[in-house]
Amino acid sequence: MSTGLAMAVLLGACSKSKDTPEVTGPTDPEGTGRSKYVFVYSGSAASGSAGTYIVSTDDITKGKVSSRNNGVETDAYSFVLQNNTIFAQAYNNLGPVTPYRIYEDGEIGIAGRTVTTFRTGVSGTVNQDTWVGGGDPRSSGVGELFRFDAVNMQVSGKSVTDMKKITGTGENAVWTGLFQVDNKLYMPYYKFKPAGAGAAPWQGNYGSLDTAWVAVFSYPEMKYEKTIADGRTGFIGNWGSMQGLKQIENGDSYVWATSGSINKIKSKKHSGILRIKKGTEVFDKDYFFDVEALTGFKIARGEYIANGKFLMTIYTSAETGDVSGGRVKVAIVDINSKTVTYVKDVPEHEQGSFKMHVYYEGDGKTINYVLEDDMKQYYVYIINAETATGKKGVHIEGADNVTAFSKLKY
Repeated sequence: MSTGLAMAVLLGACSKSKDTPEVTGPTDPEGTGRSKYVFVYSGSAASGSAGTYIVSTDDITKGKVSSRNNGVETDAYSFVLQNNTIFAQAYNNLGPVTPYRIYEDGEIGIAGRTVTTFRTGVSGTVNQDTWVGGGDPRSSGVGELFRFDAVNMQVSGKSVTDMKKITGTGENAVWTGLFQVDNKLYMPYYKFKPAGAGAAPWQGNYGSLDTAWVAVFSYPEMKYEKTIADGRTGFIGNWGSMQGLKQIENGDSYVWATSGSINKIKSKKHSGILRIKKGTEVFDKDYFFDVEALTGFKIARGEYIANGKFLMTIYTSAETGDVSGGRVKVAIVDINSKTVTYVKDVPEHEQGSFKMHVYYEGDGKTINYVLEDDMKQYYVYIINAETATGKKGVHIEGADNVTAFSKLKY
């Protein structure tokens, strides 16, 4: 992963001087009708574009997009999209964050100063103006959270939690995502006891993987309140995956568990979906969608579309990857009818690392999905959730990995 976040190098037609003024306050222009799709990707050495780039395009239905005369280069690894801004985070002990936006001329540029935080393993957006980042507690057992003001571009609050108090077993809780539910933060986790001094953060003994655990934190204080758990399925998400829980339009929240493996330790539970009814802070004992019983395979990743429908990748064999790996098919999963419909014209492919990269168009049906095909090429597929059909779109040329995908107004 990246070891630092250097000042962006502006490329080609997108070059701006160091005197470019910072963009401050809300930048969510209304009425212009202008927007661009934005990708963050690592270029391959073979393509001659090694490095990580933030690039944009007007059209994702066809053609190509690349860093040639387009976008900026960054040393960041993970990215948060909030307040019409890309927040680029470096994965090191200082965890600096640099904001980027699209200027009125349609070019991507730095939108404010770089802010020091700490090494950030999980993050999630809150309302329209804030996001929260969480540190890496795997070795230390110290759960650090920070609240980032996405309007004024600054850290506006911090908290520290003893992760052993969450588990009550002497093991560390290791969070796998951060999600807003009403006025609380919900953080799924698994249990882990580190190997000790000198060991890598992921080396150690894992607790049972046969329960879904979610830690509930207050907001904006970011203080631990309680844990909710359910043994009908296994652990939710994986380290750094930032997927596995979503509050939908009616206020209910759904969690989905791969019930897969971590470091080759396998959960014995079926992969499925649980519900937390609005305002209850408990799992609904009357709802469980056993996706594995229906399909014969486990859920890999998921993102919400609308109207009770999720876009999910479903493994095609019993062998599932810890963070990545394993063959998957794309499906529309309906939590109301408890159905799984595989999407036509989207090829089976290797599951990507960490979270699924999608952009939902807000029309109730269209969700755009990035995949790497068997020729090691990255494409966007435009998927219709109503018809469960997909169409190949733009080629992300020269990409070795895609780490973010969204749309920004300007």
